[in-house]
Amino acid sequence: ASEEEGGISQRDKERDPIPDMLNVLIMGLDSRDQVCRADTIMLLTLNNKTGSINIVSIPRDMRVNIPGYGLDKINHAYAYGEVALSKEVVEEFLDIHIDHYVTTDFDGFVNIVDALGGIELEVEKEMIYKGIDVDINLQPGYQLLDGEKALQYVRWRSDAEADLGRVRRQQNFIKTLLQEIIAYKNILKFPRLLPEIAENIKTDLELNQAIKLANRLKSVEIEEINTFTLPGKSGKIAGISYILPEEEEIRHLVDLHIKGIVTEKS
Repeated sequence: ASEEEGGISQRDKERDPIPDMLNVLIMGLDSRDQVCRADTIMLLTLNNKTGSINIVSIPRDMRVNIPGYGLDKINHAYAYGEVALSKEVVEEFLDIHIDHYVTTDFDGFVNIVDALGGIELEVEKEMIYKGIDVDINLQPGYQLLDGEKALQYVRWRSDAEADLGRVRRQQNFIKTLLQEIIAYKNILKFPRLLPEIAENIKTDLELNQAIKLANRLKSVEIEEINTFTLPGKSGKIAGISYILPEEEEIRHLVDLHIKGIVTEKS
């Protein structure tokens, strides 16, 4: 399309590198075993026209088609083909385009939180769990969590809500983290913070895009960030536990929140 027909010239694209709908795949990696899997899979979507922001969580046990491997848990895509295959799987599953990705592992997560000086949030209940590779001990109440404590908060799932509660806490944490990163005091510290954050993540976002995105998010209130989890039902196939996707509900949520299309639910 020409500029007169509402098209965007290459010059405009370079000046404003954020498209109308921006989809960023965020993965938290568990690299402690020989096989690295995606422990957390989220999609951050920004509607550049309306300013709305969504954090979409994809349960790691969601059963999806992985090209070349068949139906499997979505978090296995990273073990099979790292970012490229994970991106392909999510794009195919949701029928969307992913613009960028961000990955970090547990150590990187801890370092990012510590670089920000910790994160203040409400621990809603006592969280205690001791396992082979994790020791969680958090008391309830609003508090400043350092990197190690924040990791405990997003990993705990030892109550009736199990993984769904864990996903909800991860969403709550990411919302708080976004607010912290774009807070005025941290925007001023961006030249110092960005290298520290960059050391602990892998991303294809360029520096100018990251700064532009942070500035775009500056006016957003935490209540305006919409969070939801792709729905599915727990089930077992050949003795393996999965989350089986509720296709129609997922299509509706994706159309409404990620594509900005209003559709009637049948």
